[in-house]
Amino acid sequence: MAENLYAELVREGIEVLFDDREESPGAKFKDADLIGIPVRITIGSRALREGLIEIRSRKTGEEWKLLRGQVLGKVRELLGQKAEG
Repeated sequence: MAENLYAELVREGIEVLFDDREESPGAKFKDADLIGIPVRITIGSRALREGLIEIRSRKTGEEWKLLRGQVLGKVRELLGQKAEG
């Protein structure tokens, strides 16, 4: 699912950093904050069992658990982009 979402975001012109390193989630989150990633998308096993993807805004600290089909719209909203079409 992560690779499919990555491909969709790239197709939509959104710059994406796919962190698939063998590090703990905490280390990855810390690094994302250090380099200033504005929107963090987490696809974890617990959320996937519930059918949800976690999104976090670096600016506000707010977090959402969304269905897969809601992710692109939320990312666009957080980045201040309008949907095409």
